[in-house]
Amino acid sequence: MVFRNPENEFVIARLAVGSQEQTIKGMMPGVEVGDRLRLQGHWVTDPRYGRQFAVESYLPVLPETAEGLERYLAGQRVQGIGRVVAKRIVAHFGDSTLKVLDEHPERLLEVEGIGPGRLGRVIESWRLHRGERDAVIFLQGLGLSAALAEKIFRAYRSRSIDCVKRNPYRLVADIRGVGFVTADRVAERLGVAGANPHRIRAGLLHCLVRASESGHCYLPEPELADSAAGLLSLDAEALDGPLRQLILEGAVVAEADRRPRRLWLWELHALEVELAEALLQLRRSESARAWGAGGEQDLGLTARVEGVRWSPAQRAALQLGLRDKFCVVTGGPGTGKTTLVRALLSCWQGRGAKVALAAPTGRAARRLEEATGHSASTLHRLLEYSPASGEFQRHADQSIGADVVIVDEVSMVDLALMTALIRALRPQAQLILVGDAAQLPSVGPGRVLGDLIDSGVIPLARLDVVFRQDEAGLIVANAHRILDGQRPQSAADAAGDFFFIERDQPEAVLRTVVHLVTERIPRRWGLDGRRDVQVLAPMRKGSCGVEALNNALRERMVELDGDLRRGQPEVKRDFGPGDRVMQQRNNYDKEVFNGDVGQISSVAASGDLVVLFGEQRVEYSREEQDQLQLAYAVTIHKSQGSEYPAVVVPVLTQHFRMLQRNLLYTAVTRGKEVVVLVGSRRALDIALGNSEARVRYTGLAERLRAGAAVP
Repeated sequence: MVFRNPENEFVIARLAVGSQEQTIKGMMPGVEVGDRLRLQGHWVTDPRYGRQFAVESYLPVLPETAEGLERYLAGQRVQGIGRVVAKRIVAHFGDSTLKVLDEHPERLLEVEGIGPGRLGRVIESWRLHRGERDAVIFLQGLGLSAALAEKIFRAYRSRSIDCVKRNPYRLVADIRGVGFVTADRVAERLGVAGANPHRIRAGLLHCLVRASESGHCYLPEPELADSAAGLLSLDAEALDGPLRQLILEGAVVAEADRRPRRLWLWELHALEVELAEALLQLRRSESARAWGAGGEQDLGLTARVEGVRWSPAQRAALQLGLRDKFCVVTGGPGTGKTTLVRALLSCWQGRGAKVALAAPTGRAARRLEEATGHSASTLHRLLEYSPASGEFQRHADQSIGADVVIVDEVSMVDLALMTALIRALRPQAQLILVGDAAQLPSVGPGRVLGDLIDSGVIPLARLDVVFRQDEAGLIVANAHRILDGQRPQSAADAAGDFFFIERDQPEAVLRTVVHLVTERIPRRWGLDGRRDVQVLAPMRKGSCGVEALNNALRERMVELDGDLRRGQPEVKRDFGPGDRVMQQRNNYDKEVFNGDVGQISSVAASGDLVVLFGEQRVEYSREEQDQLQLAYAVTIHKSQGSEYPAVVVPVLTQHFRMLQRNLLYTAVTRGKEVVVLVGSRRALDIALGNSEARVRYTGLAERLRAGAAVP
């Protein structure tokens, strides 16, 4: 055994194959020194360690010789049996040793050195090992990986085989990493009928979960029926009984006062109802007004501090933020949102109030902090999220200790996060939400900012005057042109900050993007192509999607500075020194968050690597590198809350499904110094003409209106 990670059972070992030894690596739970294995996988070549066998699945093979049996029993798997006692057991029972352990373990008392106390420990650990061995063999026989088989065994222990046989679809709810498709494949191998009620119920829930991953809070019944019938290859009538059962059990909520019925996952329904009631209560509350209404003295003082002349809209927004318990401020780039936040911060602090600034992501929080000079945090940090429990430590009984909470980039906040924030506010606290309603909605379910505005019952300030537009250049002006459905203007000369380069063929677009990122923009603007230039694409797939762009950009980067990589090993997912990478999920232990972009600074001989996120140095073991992905190009959705010195956006008709005005607007507003669109005019016109944002099924705006109408 060369290496074992006890947390995820990743193993690197030497395996004797005949007279030779081969290096094997992979997730191999329960494997000990001396085990005989039957492996499935593929050969890989490590630049430093040479040829290795990457294990995808394995089956333990029981030993047949006396020596093999002794090693097998003397391993760490059976408590109470060491090398000496193992030798005695095999000498006494011979070829029947394993049969005795399985069927008549009490006979071990016949062996010198085993008394009743030791016998109990041996029997208990042997049964546990045998159950794990049998479960792993059974589950891998159903096509599951060794790692997943081990995870299932840890959840169900001795009941593993019985649980999976009875209802393989329970894996979806019980085991992280198992989705409907995997469970359905297991069920098929077990001979479960296509019309089995367990399968239909799991399929219905899967369709609702998949809808929530697209931002929906519910589905109209006909859409759920069509989606589930297609997934399950069944007639819609077959869904009725299982759907009724899900509703009776409370797993699905049906709102029958609407036609067609709205069908919700119970968690999302409960969250939306709770949020609507809490927001209405916040709106009605007068407790924040003890701080006093915003007067002309505040406005004059802030104007002098900020050196600005308030527009009527800004003046109204500032008064709203100083007067109302709860309000929303919205506006596009250059309309003064940041100036307003600084002014509100100054006024509230001048009154002695404790103010908390927050944003949904680490990137957005850092931008807010830089813009205001006041400390800002992510909402997760403000709410003290605990990775261990998966819950927020700030809530109604342990509220946020702030008199005023100002949240920026609220378009990114989903239903669950907004509900958690409202729960954690002190009764006397004031809440000010700031965001651009024209940006893409949150990745998670809901469209909170849009619903708050559309409800018409939440105090709202809309900033619509663009200040210093001439000084801001074409980026800000074109962002507003895009919002109005007009073609953006390309700069007349190289001194400009916004360009459209016409290319009709995907291959030409790809070549142009690579040239812009690696040579033209760094040379013209003095920027680093690795750190400062971000490619934003509408989709992951396709010849000009994120994956293809990352491969092409990385290949060219390697060509340009091969010396950086010479003698350095490439690691998992083809990462190497110098690569631009993005964190894919929140990691509170490392203090890096979903969407953070960094650069690999070094790769160790073991394959571990170090990533620099600004000045922050973060280490990743081989097994942790699935948290990272190449980030020379990222999706526009992933860029929300970020700003980059330079942005390059491919715009092609092959992205037709995603070409929307708000998507293009979001991409353009990410750039600070230069934005370049590369593509066809037809694709650009498609995006500009598609002003209808994708419908999200949410009910928050209606609930707010209905609640506000109740005296």
